[in-house]
Amino acid sequence: MRNTTPYIAFLIIIMLAACKHDIINNQNTISADTTVVVAPPVNGGTGPSTAPAVSDTVCFNTDILPLYVSYCGSSGCHDVNTHKEGVITTDYTHIMNGIKAKNSSSSKYYTIIVGGSMPPRNSPQMTTANIAMIKKWIDQGALNTQCTNVCDTTAFTYAGAIQTIISNNCGGCHGTKPGTANVYLGDYASTKTYITANTTIFLNAITWTSATPAMNMPQSSKMVACKITQIQKWIKAGYPQ
Repeated sequence: MRNTTPYIAFLIIIMLAACKHDIINNQNTISADTTVVVAPPVNGGTGPSTAPAVSDTVCFNTDILPLYVSYCGSSGCHDVNTHKEGVITTDYTHIMNGIKAKNSSSSKYYTIIVGGSMPPRNSPQMTTANIAMIKKWIDQGALNTQCTNVCDTTAFTYAGAIQTIISNNCGGCHGTKPGTANVYLGDYASTKTYITANTTIFLNAITWTSATPAMNMPQSSKMVACKITQIQKWIKAGYPQ
């Protein structure tokens, strides 16, 4: 019987390090109204097209929320149950307590990331691209954008798409060696090895079809269909780099 410990560990994200930084409670009155962004077809819907045009709008549900959940909102830190120092970073309303729309320099949930105070220094850190994405989202108005058509499903190489998807959704716990519960998904070889050994469990997790809800990943919300499709195609094609 296969040892279930590694893949169960992957599905239960726990931030082991303590979170140490100043209390952040910058209340504001930003509306939580949802904006649905659907990218238009190539050529405005006329003539042949091979892939959807992707909107330049930063999508909260696919680009921003996974970062705050993975790197800051794991169990034991800034999730709903623990809410260390009164901070929660697992949903739009709570995240907006530390964000000032169109003013990244005054947004505490951005400046402490830039300054290196969050995530804690001994925890996995966001990449330069992650931080730039948060800044762009704030500068665009910090909207609660719930996007659906946000990626090109014909692109599914590791370097071209998969690395970013996994980094954004799993990097907070599994992006730095040895990774939470010794599950490391921070490079191509390690990710391929892990998924190859646990393909069904991994796919059930990202499609939210696991028998146990706690095993569905990412826990913040199910990834949009096109990103799941990209991962499925990558696996089926033999993990192209």
